[in-house]
Amino acid sequence: MRILLTNDDGFHAPGLIAMYRAIADMGDVVVVAPSTVQSATGHAVTFDRPIQTQRRRVLTDHGEEILGTAVEGRPADCVKLALNRLVDEPIDLVISGMNAGCNIGINVFYSGTVGAALEGAIQGVPSIAVSLHIGDRTKTPWDRAAIVARDVIDQMMGGPLDPSVMMNLNIPILDDDAEPAGLKVLPVSTSALVDDYHQSHDLSGDHGYTAVDSVAFRHTPPGSDVEAIFDRFITLTPLCIDLTHHEQVNEWSKHFNGK
Repeated sequence: MRILLTNDDGFHAPGLIAMYRAIADMGDVVVVAPSTVQSATGHAVTFDRPIQTQRRRVLTDHGEEILGTAVEGRPADCVKLALNRLVDEPIDLVISGMNAGCNIGINVFYSGTVGAALEGAIQGVPSIAVSLHIGDRTKTPWDRAAIVARDVIDQMMGGPLDPSVMMNLNIPILDDDAEPAGLKVLPVSTSALVDDYHQSHDLSGDHGYTAVDSVAFRHTPPGSDVEAIFDRFITLTPLCIDLTHHEQVNEWSKHFNGK
């Protein structure tokens, strides 16, 4: 099996390194990741300039050497380049992550981690986004979380993986040595985030606004991924590429056709 490993936190991110170590024995793991942090870039791609690439290597705390390609672009760029130019052999699976922070609810629209995995699905390759809900950032158990994710991925490999559907996997907080409460396959919550911004001023009197990093939502619908992740469950959600509301296609067709 040939696996493309990417992320949105950058080539040297601890989540990507932990994920590489956890899946290294699954097959040939090819690392193509952004050279810098690309969080919250969604499914953005680069068309206005050449996309530079560099061969990079990372030496892990365990003495392993990870070789790969760093891309001066977005996560989706990494997948598009890897599948169409950088890797000669077919890719069997795309794994994006492990992200520093959960990608639940409406966050799936903003997430570069999810964006990269969606690009894999668009290209017809089974794809999984992996994210970790982080509590205390000073003691994030990356290796342990990656092992938990690998266990779920192993189970997924025997399941109904559809190349046109990407799987969004979120691991709950583990930094207090708790075990996940279990795994739930759930829909994403569509509740908006509770947006907040810090205001700043410059000498000209103009205002600046910096978004506050938060995973607070206006509502927590029961039976959603948001509810489950805060209850310490692993969450898994199949996400499809097709955004068309097909019933509304019919309704609007009737409206404009006068019927």
